[in-house]
Amino acid sequence: MRKAYDTMLSDYVDAQSAAKGGGFEPYRYACACCWEEVHLCAADSCNQATHFRHRSGNNNVECENYLGNSNSIISSALSHRSVRDKIEFYFSNSSKLFSIGVKFDSDEILIYEQNETSFQVRTTPTGATLISVPIKSSRFYPGVSELIPINEFSWEYFVSSSSDFKLHKCELFRKDARGYLYPSFFKIQNQGNDGDFKAKFVRSETLYTNTSYLIVFTHSHHTYSFQNDLQVSKAFKFTTMGRDFTGMVVVFTQKTARIEQQLESWKYKLEMNETLTIVWPPAPLVNESMQICANHAYLFSTFEMQAHGNINVHYDDIVKFEDGISRVSIKGRTKIHKKNAELVLEKCEKALCEYDTISVVHETRKNYLALDDNVYLFNRSGVFPMNKGMSALLTHHSEVRHYSNGYLDSIITVANDAVTMTGANLLQDILIYYKRTEVFNWADYKSLKLSRVALLYIKSCEETGLINSAAKYFIEEGWL
Repeated sequence: MRKAYDTMLSDYVDAQSAAKGGGFEPYRYACACCWEEVHLCAADSCNQATHFRHRSGNNNVECENYLGNSNSIISSALSHRSVRDKIEFYFSNSSKLFSIGVKFDSDEILIYEQNETSFQVRTTPTGATLISVPIKSSRFYPGVSELIPINEFSWEYFVSSSSDFKLHKCELFRKDARGYLYPSFFKIQNQGNDGDFKAKFVRSETLYTNTSYLIVFTHSHHTYSFQNDLQVSKAFKFTTMGRDFTGMVVVFTQKTARIEQQLESWKYKLEMNETLTIVWPPAPLVNESMQICANHAYLFSTFEMQAHGNINVHYDDIVKFEDGISRVSIKGRTKIHKKNAELVLEKCEKALCEYDTISVVHETRKNYLALDDNVYLFNRSGVFPMNKGMSALLTHHSEVRHYSNGYLDSIITVANDAVTMTGANLLQDILIYYKRTEVFNWADYKSLKLSRVALLYIKSCEETGLINSAAKYFIEEGWL
């Protein structure tokens, strides 16, 4: 089949666009007819077109020839999503706990609550229930992952709802048939200044460079062969679920033979990372989505935006500029996903919270004395910080700006009468309000055409051997 439903983008995509977007993650695509899992095939083939295929090999005629309206397919897909598609595994560094994150939308919560349905987890298909949580509006908030701690270690977890007898197997911790232990990788999502972080389990077998990961070893001793080929920012041991673990926060800064060999022995592979970020407008992160209070968002990406390939919008909703900048129309919940780059943009009608408007006070002075260290002098030579106690003589080509917590709160400029002040009056004003002097040197003025006021002042400086620094500047610029 040429098209399938993309569970990551919540969109109906064709196989060729999906292959260009690097969409080879497990459980990502579903058949739009029977809603069973399908995967990409023949992505690099020269003899066969790229297509989706059922993992069971059951590409029957009904599924293969199925065509439908994309909007009805998306609506139907949302109703067919299994419990497995709604969960993620997380690790919290602050609590040292592994959790299952479960997310439902408002309609699902309402239906489950009416039917008294519970979210359930078992360690064996026929074993006792390890976790049973009623799906109610008092416990689950629409569109937000509810984190449920896991208190028992198991190599396999089976999740389901009490109204769905089909169990879905999840493997959080890994070992092969011979008992050889593999580490699990978690992608670090957010990290605080105190070093605490939350990390999400990597379900695919692909890792990316320049991305922060937590490697979790299910034992207290670990060995690896690439100690000098990666950046390790933190290593620690912890105990949870009655078992000792070792954790390492790492970043693969480059691909080397030793890294690839070691990751291959753990059933992972490493690829170069992609970059995706919002340029404009400013957008807060709320419940894992960026809130956009505008009709468009400007994005920078190291990859090309492909409609229904790596972003769930139409072709005419994307405008591409130079240097990796794209403008995307925001009409609802927009999802972008390529390799390690993930972003969810959600349209909001108004600002999420009120903010205080800081009024800027305008003052006029001839001489400014800095009362703290949040002051900067702006003139034709650039910008200069002023420390507490420093003074500056202001001219019509300079101004002082004061900041509070990084925000501009006052601007100080010279009074209007100082702009028209000239000659002896200007010199007298300079000598009154600016006291800095320097060594006088006649050679600095031999090439200048001096006025009578300037010449008389320079002769007086020759006797004392000192000259006022501001007066010197005004003479050199021809203002005296």
